[in-house]
Order: sequence, then structure tokens, then C-alpha cells
Amino acid sequence: MKATEIVLPGDRSLTQNAFDAVLHMIQVGTLANGDVVNERRLAEQLGLSRTPVREALGRLEGSHYLRRSGRTLLVNGVELNEILEIMSVRMLLEADAARSAAGKMAAAKLAAIRLRLVEMTRAEQVSTLHHWEVDDFLHLSIAETGGNKLLLRLIGELRTRTRMFGKETVPARFEPGRNEHLAIIDAIESGDGDAAAKAMVLHIEGARNAIVQSVAGGGSR
Repeated sequence: MKATEIVLPGDRSLTQNAFDAVLHMIQVGTLANGDVVNERRLAEQLGLSRTPVREALGRLEGSHYLRRSGRTLLVNGVELNEILEIMSVRMLLEADAARSAAGKMAAAKLAAIRLRLVEMTRAEQVSTLHHWEVDDFLHLSIAETGGNKLLLRLIGELRTRTRMFGKETVPARFEPGRNEHLAIIDAIESGDGDAAAKAMVLHIEGARNAIVQSVAGGGSR
């Protein structure tokens, strides 16, 4: 930002709106790895002035969702080595979150998560966007239940980076992943923290292994 520019309090919410909008574009693949991010074009697309968009892009760059190549701003993708590191950290954090959530999640929330999982019966009938929505609903609800706001934020950020690695899910993981999710919910509902943590580790470990096998085999994610 130039020294003469002043961001008023109301502009901060506009910056957050711009941040959320651009991050969503990155998550769903509208802006893919290596794409050029044009401040003026985004401002026009979002119906905002360039100041909040510029601020939002600065935040996204600081969070490593964007990177600079000379004066050009690009979407910063996630490589295999980084996703493996992310999954390892997620195992630690989300196991702790599952343990903390055991016996604490509201019955209505558990029922809502279970229903959405059960409704996903066939992989070919579930869009990638819907799959991610249900996945977020489960994982972030668990993180939120424990009450640790920092843990919730870190898990959310790592999940966003996970999503940036590949916009498609691994088809072979559909049914195993759903069953693992149900096992996590069962353990949380029963109040067994150790079982919930173990189920979460097995789930994320399975997802990580599937990613490695998919890349090694040259299959689509």
C-alpha cells in the first residue's frame, strides 16, 4: 500500500470479503497453480475498488497462497513433498482435536454429520465440491468442538493447503474414507477419546497413502 493511502474501518470488511472470494477461487480451482493473479481484473470481477483487493492479495501472498515471479503475482501450488508434510502435521493436530471432541459434540451435530455421510452412497453421484463440503463439515466441526481456537485455525489452514494440492479426490478412497469418517463419529459419540484419535490418524494416514499411490501410478486424484 502506498503511504498516502488510508484504509478506513469499513474497508477492512471489504478486504476480508476480497480475501475470502479469492481464496475460494483458489480452493475450487478457478485460480489454479501458476495462474497469473491480476489485481485490476479481480477488482472488476468482485465489484470492489482496487485497495481492498490489493490488501487481500498481500495477505494471501503472506500466507503463501500466492507468490511473486518478478512483478507478477501467481497462484502458489502445493507440491508432493509439501502435502506429505501437511498430512503428517494434520495427523497430530486432528488426532488431538478428535480426542478433545469425544463426548462433547452435540447430538444434533453428530446426527447431521452422520446423515450427510450416509447420503453419499456412490462416488460418481457426488461432486467434488459437495465432497469437500461434507469433509469440511466433519473435520472442522470436530476441531471446533474442542474449543481451542488456535487449533481450529491451524487445521482450517492446513486443510485449505491440502485442497490446493489436488482439486479432485482419489476415487478409490471414496468408500474407505466415508467408513473412516463414520468410525471417527462413532468414537466421538461414545466418548472414547483414544479411539477417536486413533480413528482420525488412520483416516488421514489412508488419505496420505492414497495420494502417494495416485501420484506414483500416474492416476488422477
